[in-house]
Amino acid sequence: MRLRLKIAVFGLACAAVVTIAPSAKAYVSNDRWVTTASGSAGVAGDPVTLTWSIVNDGTNLTGEGPSDLVNFLDTNLGAGPGGTDLTQRPWFQHFDSAFDRWSELGGITYVYEPNDDGVTQGSFLAGSLGVRGDVRIGGALIDGASGTVAFNYSPDNADMVLDTGDAVFFSNSTSNYRQLRNTVMHEAGHGFGLSHVDSDTSRFLMEPFISTLFDGPQFDDIRGVQALYGDFFEKSNNGQGNDTTLLATSLGSVAAGSTLSLGTDAVDAVVSFSDTDFLSIDSSTDTDFFSFSIDGPSLLDVVLAPLGPTYNQGIEGGSQTPIDTSVLSDLALAVFDSDGISLLAASDTAGPGLTESLTALNLPVAGDYFVRVTGADAVIQFYQIDLSVENAVTFAEADFNQDGNVDAADLGVWQASFGVDAGGDADGDGDTDGADFLAWMTQQTGGSPSFSPAVGVPEPTALTLILLVGFPFLARRM
Repeated sequence: MRLRLKIAVFGLACAAVVTIAPSAKAYVSNDRWVTTASGSAGVAGDPVTLTWSIVNDGTNLTGEGPSDLVNFLDTNLGAGPGGTDLTQRPWFQHFDSAFDRWSELGGITYVYEPNDDGVTQGSFLAGSLGVRGDVRIGGALIDGASGTVAFNYSPDNADMVLDTGDAVFFSNSTSNYRQLRNTVMHEAGHGFGLSHVDSDTSRFLMEPFISTLFDGPQFDDIRGVQALYGDFFEKSNNGQGNDTTLLATSLGSVAAGSTLSLGTDAVDAVVSFSDTDFLSIDSSTDTDFFSFSIDGPSLLDVVLAPLGPTYNQGIEGGSQTPIDTSVLSDLALAVFDSDGISLLAASDTAGPGLTESLTALNLPVAGDYFVRVTGADAVIQFYQIDLSVENAVTFAEADFNQDGNVDAADLGVWQASFGVDAGGDADGDGDTDGADFLAWMTQQTGGSPSFSPAVGVPEPTALTLILLVGFPFLARRM
């Protein structure tokens, strides 16, 4: 497949030369990589590494003749020190920045391949490490100024050709050469599997008419790359992702009184070039685990909120459909103990588009704990997760009603629980008896133990009788 990008009088326009079937998931995918120079690309949701190279001038471009891209860029953007090391060219940074931007936003990693062996570009020849890139970039006079500015093949070829007849367009330095960078990022989108989209309510990088009012991929574009290759954390652990507790994304220590938030940038359709915080569950088979540590007994609040704007979207030239990207999959939340196996609490009752939360979950000891996020539906869902930690309030063993005081009210609890249940259990032996009464006497708020005969005491056991008789003597000797 070959897709062309054209300049229109009022902006940038792209004309696809293929017909794509409608998608109900927003973004429009035409393919994904199967095998790259770095190995298998797995299945949807798995991360991928793609290499990119710039062909030497004179390399044959299928249907376009020899490439003259390097000379064209040297002439119009500067040659720097020249030589064979293209990374020293001032224009190289704009290509590098374009590919790095995609690498920040999902499970795709672009790596520059400095070698290119000069075989015909666009011939569906596979990339090879140290030989040529998966994505090979060349340039030729396609139709001159104000026509087609670039075209790109789709996976597993993905080679790119820029029109070296568009000097004014590509040498425009406005917003750090945004016209050049947006063109390269747009074509790279085709190269990893995205087709054109239309929207009359929002603007996206993969639209036929690309606005230079924004810089790089926008929300629908990011949904596309993460649906195909997972979110950024799927690249962790050498591409194994964070699908188990052993591979959990570490959030470090969460201090008492603090809140940690992730996934906060997936709130609207307009994405700043500095936005990188996007989390997603790409399908019902995806699982995200996060680990965190606490330094003492704590109470944990966890809030899981599905995120995403609403906009109209459809294939190029087709009908558009409103889509609320916050309600596409029913998310679920769970917290596990330090062993990564014992479930402490779970929440899966709210339904699609609604928040799941766990409040005041008791984490009894210092150490590591795990949070799991899953989705019930076979469609990508962006989300935000917030973890808040507070020190656990500790009470004296005999503060049976946990009001912060050991007093007559606690004796009432002891009386009601005596011989019945563990409501007045101060010594942790699982029942309420005379030993717990002694603990109440010695822990009363205010210092010296005391006993009020006005408070009725249940018929005591033999141990309790000894305690009651002996207590005045003990009190006099203290």
